[in-house]
Amino acid sequence: ADADFHRRDLWEAIEAGAYPEWEQGLQVFTEAQAEAFSFDVLDPTKLIPEELVPVQIVGNMTLNRNPDNFFAETEQVAFCVAHIVPGIDFTNDPLLAGRIHSYVDTQISRLGGPNFHEIPINRPVVPVHNNQRDGHMRQTIDKGNTSYSPNSLGGGCPFQAKAAEGGFSSYAERIDSRKIRERSRSFFDHFSQATLFFNSMSQPEKDHIVDALRFELGKVETEAIRQRMVGILSRIDKGLAHEVAYALGLNVLEPEQPINHSMPADADVQAYQPVKTKSSLDLSPALSMAGTVKNSILTRKIAILVADGVDGGAVRSMQKALLAEGAVVELIAPRLGPVTAADGSALPVDKSFLTAASVLYDAVYVPGGTNSVATLAATADAVHFLNEAYKHCKAIAADEGAMQLFRATYFHKRVSDSDTAMLQEGVAIGRDNKTLAAQFIAAIKMHRFWEREKARKVPA
Repeated sequence: ADADFHRRDLWEAIEAGAYPEWEQGLQVFTEAQAEAFSFDVLDPTKLIPEELVPVQIVGNMTLNRNPDNFFAETEQVAFCVAHIVPGIDFTNDPLLAGRIHSYVDTQISRLGGPNFHEIPINRPVVPVHNNQRDGHMRQTIDKGNTSYSPNSLGGGCPFQAKAAEGGFSSYAERIDSRKIRERSRSFFDHFSQATLFFNSMSQPEKDHIVDALRFELGKVETEAIRQRMVGILSRIDKGLAHEVAYALGLNVLEPEQPINHSMPADADVQAYQPVKTKSSLDLSPALSMAGTVKNSILTRKIAILVADGVDGGAVRSMQKALLAEGAVVELIAPRLGPVTAADGSALPVDKSFLTAASVLYDAVYVPGGTNSVATLAATADAVHFLNEAYKHCKAIAADEGAMQLFRATYFHKRVSDSDTAMLQEGVAIGRDNKTLAAQFIAAIKMHRFWEREKARKVPA
């Protein structure tokens, strides 16, 4: 529907002054704590549960302006994990070690040469003195008789800056044993954190994981591979494996255990069992999105479906209420150009059904107006817009006079005008504009209404 949807959403929010913010948090622990964990902290596939090591908020990042030139800034920006400040150093994470080496090489290839750090978006905002000189696309004009430093002709300058002068110094890590190229035994625990993750999900999230696995494995043509994957899932959670197997027409069998030749010589995968320690968790609520704060509709995009003859007062009343909460409101009609409301006023249309899709909006509202509702009920795209929004569990609101359009949808028999049903289903039907707006805003804050999915689930 819109390949640039997420970037456009971010851009429009910043332009509107609704600056997005991210808190920066650190999880800090000692080497002794790391050794006590039941997992290997140097394994990049593992996470450190917040219940074991709380996140310490140290600051935040706010995006308060959009790029002046998308290519010159966003496309040419170069990040490199080798660029660190005094006070921190690198771990022995093998993935990080590879990135430290490869990022500079990547930027040289991507941005055209060794002087990519002099492109305006990458250039330091303060003077720097290093030993780099010349090369393709060099911007700085270096002076002096030699192309390398330090050198005798320059009096041995520039010298490397000492730590006291702000120069970099490595962390004084104590190493009191021989260095080897082997994985720790806990590195070969491939399933306990997958189980932790699945156990920590809410039921709707578990359902989505099951659906995703059914979808992806359903496209695998070789049955033996599907069977093998179901066997692997059984090591994470038996219920998960059975639900996926049901949709694939398979039974859950014990998986064949592959031999991992990188395992230490004194054990193989079959022999390794994760050891339960004080740091072992069966559940981590922080991993689920179910507990996120739901108290705002700021920057949420709301679609209002209109046609000639719409109740202009209802449209303006809902617009005012939504805009006051910081939402973005767009009017969608069968065609572009203004629509004529029942009171004779003209309402500007933002999109037509040809250029808008429900997936691009967080919620949808249908105002009353006999002619408008009749036109929309006869417009297949308008009916599809509502059906899709309902299927995607989004908040929906409608005036009582819009029921003719609702009766054209597949879900109209499930709609009730009771407050209880509104809270469960996220569909608000109102007679009073002010009350309906309050109910609609409360529903949008909830984001999605996953209970709807149960009605279209086939029990395993």
